Order: sequence, then structure tokens, then C-alpha cells
Amino acid sequence: MTLAATLRTAVTGLATAQQALAVTAHNVANAGTEGYARKVHAQEAMVLDGRGAGARALDPRRVADEFLVAELRGRSARLGRSAAVEDLLGRVQSEVFGAPGETGRGVHGRATALASAAEALANDPTKPPLRAQFLGAAEELAAALARAGEQVQALRGEADRRIDQLVDAINADLAALERVNEEMARGGPSAELEDRRDRLLASLARRLDISTYRLEDGRVAVHLRGGEPLLEGSRRVLVYDPAPAVSNATLFGPIALYAARDIDPATGEPVPGATGRVLVTGGLRAELPPELETGTPADEALIVRSPMREGELQGLLEARDRLLPELADQLDELARITRYALDAAHNAAVAWPPPESLTGSRLEDGTFDASARSGTAWLAVIDRASGATLHTVAIDLSLDLATLVGQLDADLTGHGDAALDGDGRLVIDLGAGKGIALADGDGRITVTDAAGRSWDYGFSHYFGLNDLFAVHPRRPTALSLRAELAENPSLLATARLDVDPGPPPVATLGGPGDQRGAQGLAAAFARSVPTVPRGALDRQASTIGGYAADLIGATAVRAARASGAAEADRTMVEALTTRVAQVSGVNMDEELARLVLYQQAYSVSARIVRITDELFDELLSIGR
Repeated sequence: MTLAATLRTAVTGLATAQQALAVTAHNVANAGTEGYARKVHAQEAMVLDGRGAGARALDPRRVADEFLVAELRGRSARLGRSAAVEDLLGRVQSEVFGAPGETGRGVHGRATALASAAEALANDPTKPPLRAQFLGAAEELAAALARAGEQVQALRGEADRRIDQLVDAINADLAALERVNEEMARGGPSAELEDRRDRLLASLARRLDISTYRLEDGRVAVHLRGGEPLLEGSRRVLVYDPAPAVSNATLFGPIALYAARDIDPATGEPVPGATGRVLVTGGLRAELPPELETGTPADEALIVRSPMREGELQGLLEARDRLLPELADQLDELARITRYALDAAHNAAVAWPPPESLTGSRLEDGTFDASARSGTAWLAVIDRASGATLHTVAIDLSLDLATLVGQLDADLTGHGDAALDGDGRLVIDLGAGKGIALADGDGRITVTDAAGRSWDYGFSHYFGLNDLFAVHPRRPTALSLRAELAENPSLLATARLDVDPGPPPVATLGGPGDQRGAQGLAAAFARSVPTVPRGALDRQASTIGGYAADLIGATAVRAARASGAAEADRTMVEALTTRVAQVSGVNMDEELARLVLYQQAYSVSARIVRITDELFDELLSIGR
């Protein structure tokens, strides 16, 4: 070998050792970088004319177990879903029902307090503090139900906003992956690009359930697990418009996929005329409750359908469209049976002294004439000063509504009037000094609601003439204490009207010490009321306290299961992350050992260069 060849060989050794040192130093510098895969220096011998000509450094080799990485992505998608569900159900526990130990603040605690107040009132309804205590507890229960209903819808709204933010993040990841693909196709440094690619894929896998495969030129294609392409040659863009406000009647828009070229970069919206593929359908919720089912194709427009099974996006959709609506249904059911049982008891009682006028809460919509009706109810005109009965009226519930109201008005001639106001509410108004007392008698009005359940009403209860609660017409949980009762506690009905049908009928109103009406309010908490199966609560009838306890218990069980599933997924992801790190992570001891080895190799090559230089000097000096 000539001196020139020796020098060339030594120089290649210097360059190779220098790159090896650079790779090792890069590993050490990125030992704590998340998603960094260890690089291994690679080199090969150079041969010219059958003779060794030094060494040549190759591109560093990236150390990674593709099977483990793919498994980690799949588990990350599962964790993304379970963690999103865990978070929202945990928020339900703390914000809707109160943290553990706060038993008096939640719906069940308020219902228990009202039941206790009703028991105390039944013992002595003449005491103003007990009346005030009962009305205050009723107001607090109504407020707790209203607040719980609002908080559930607020959580749905938060989930919807997070879906919108997540869609933007997914689009950003896909755009960055497309840029990495372009660089790899142009022959960029593959090891570093693969690190960037894997970090982006890890982020995307937490959000969506994806599958990937490599193309021949080093690029990666990304599909949803069901096969829908997200990045294959060209990129797709997810488009979603969140709802401005969320209620139980909100229709959410679809999540659609568009080609990137069909998106206006200025607005982020599809250009006019562009068509996309619907990924997640728009609609009201994932399943319709019985009262919304029509059995027609129109139902499909109300159902949100998603092809995904894992990923944070799916977890948010599941919470927004299935779990939280089920909870809202259960709260609505609790509010309905609470209002029905307590309003029935209050309408069956009479205040002392009885009121001079009553205005119903029901806006007549034709259900009276369509319902099953029978029997006779009673109305007595009472002297408010003495409590004596001035007049007794029999109300035949078999009559149609117009005839019934006309007959009642005629029977009250000389004492007062009865009519339907402009909104269809029944109004009974007597002269000054005269009070109205009502009794159900054997009268019954049975109404079947949209969910197929039957409700039995007395005359006063059906028209809402003496309700305890008022309610929003489209939000069952939006309860409040009836305004007249809140302003005037003396209107709390604690007495009962007794009627001997005769003939002639004789009506007698119990006095201020009559406890029967108050006892009826206390007994309302033990009354079994028909219910519709809602989620895990499949009972056909329940008491107020029983349903509240079942609701809280079922929610706690669901939250515990969600937490357990998320913890199991978290443990698996951590275990897989550790295994990936054992393969791809940087071991400082090994890297420092390699650093010493490559430094020695560099020193040897440098020494050969120095010796060769000295030999050249010797040869030149001989030539002189």
C-alpha cells in the first residue's frame, strides 16, 4: 500500500469515527426526549481493485420494534377513549351530584331533607316555621334538580367544544405528517424524519383509532381502523361545526371528510360545490328514548352514528351522545315523578283559609277529551271567615271539556265564574270573602304520554289548579316552587275537603288544625310512581327517594367502571411504553462506552495520519 493510499484510508477512518461520535452525542443529548428512538452508527468497508480503501459511514440506523410501536398505538387509542369517558363521568360525580361526603348538597340529599320537612309538617301544620321549612326544602330540591339538568347539558356542551378542538388538532397532525412524507419522498434524513413521523402518529393514535402502512418510497399511509383513508397520497381534512348552545333538543352537525384541496385555507371551510364523505352523522343523540321514536325513517336523521370504536374523539362522542343524554333522561324522570307525586298530594288538599281564585298550570292541548275520564269531582264554596260551606258543585268528568267548563260556570252562578283563559288554562274566580275547596271524589283522568306510560290525575291535579311546583314546558328538570306559594306560605295546602254525595251533597272543609293534607304530602314520598326504563334504571315504578338513590348509585357504578377501564388501559400503555423504551431508548452507560470506543478509533486514525505525514516529510528530506 502506498503512503497516499494509507493517508486516504486514515482520512476515511477519521470521517467515519467523527460521524460515529456525532451519532452517539446526538443519542446522549436526546436521552430524555419523548418519542426519540436510539440511532446506531453504521459503516462499511471500501474496496478498490480488490484492496481495502478505508471505511465509509452510512446513514445511522434507527432502532425500533415496529410491532411494539403498533401495539402501543392501538392501546393509546383505547386509552384516549376510556380517559375521555372517565374525565366526563368524574365531572358528573363531582359537579352534578357533589363530592363524596357532601350528601346534603345533591339531589338525593335535598329529597331526603324535603321528606323530613314533610314529616315534621304533618305533625303540626299550624306552625309557621314548619311551613316555611317545608317550602324552603321544596324550593331547594327544585333548584337542585334544575341545576343538575343544566350541569349535564353544560358538560355535553363542553364535550362538543372539545370535539371541535380535537378535530383541529387531528387536522394539524395530518398536515404535519403530509410534510414529513414529502421530505422522505425527496430523500431527506430518514432516521430523524421517522422520529418526527412516529411522534405525530403517536399523537394521532391517541385521538383516533388508526392503522398505518409504509409505501415503497418511505412515506406512510394512514387509515381509520374501518378503512377510511386519512392520508394516502393526498391528505383528508375533518370538518365540524360545533353547536352554539347545547340542550336536550340540540341537533349536532356531522363530522365530514374532505380532500385538502377542497378546503378554503382562509376560512377552513369547504369551498362552494365541494362534496365530502360523512364520517360521523349529525343528529340528536346515539339512541332515541321511547317518547322520541316514531318508527319511521325520520328517526335516522336524529341518531348520531360513528364508525369508530377507540380514540379520544370516540370517547367524547360517546359521552356527548350516549352517556350524558342517558343521565339527563334519568334526571328528567326523577323530576317528573317528584312533581307528579307532590303535586298530586298538594292538589288533593286545601289551604286554610281557602283561596278566592285558582288558575291552572296546564295549557289545554286536547288531551282532556282524548284521555280516559270517569267519576265525579267536587267543588265547595267556603266562607273564608267562618269556614262554613256556602255551595257544593258536582263536576262530571265524563263531559267534554267545553261542556264541563260551561256546566261548572253555570253551577257557580251567584258565587263566581269558571272559564278557560286565552292560553287554555282553567280559571276559577269567586267573589271576595269566598274560598275554593276541591276534592277528587271518585273522579279520574288517565293520560297516556308519548313514552307509553299512564298517569292518573284527579280534577285539580290534571288542570294544575293547586300545584306545588312550576316547570318549564320543554325542560322537565327546570322545576321551581310555584310563585304564589313562595310569596304566600299560607297557601300551602294542609287540610282536606270531605263530601257526602247525598243527595243533597254536603261538603265540609277541615279547619286550620286538619293534618290530613300535610300527611298526604309526607305520604307522597312513599308513593310508587310509574317510570320508563332509562339506561341502567329499568324499573317500571319507583318512589322519589328510591329513584334518586338508584340514579346516584348507577352513576357511581358507571363512573367507577370508567375509572377502572381507564386505569387498566393506562397501565397497559405504560407497560408498552417501557418495553418500547427498552428497545429504542438511550442507555447512557452503553452510549458512553461507545463514545470511548469511537474516540479511540478517531485517535488511531489521527495517529496514522500523523505518522504518514512524518513519512512524507522524511521522503521529502531525502530527496533534498
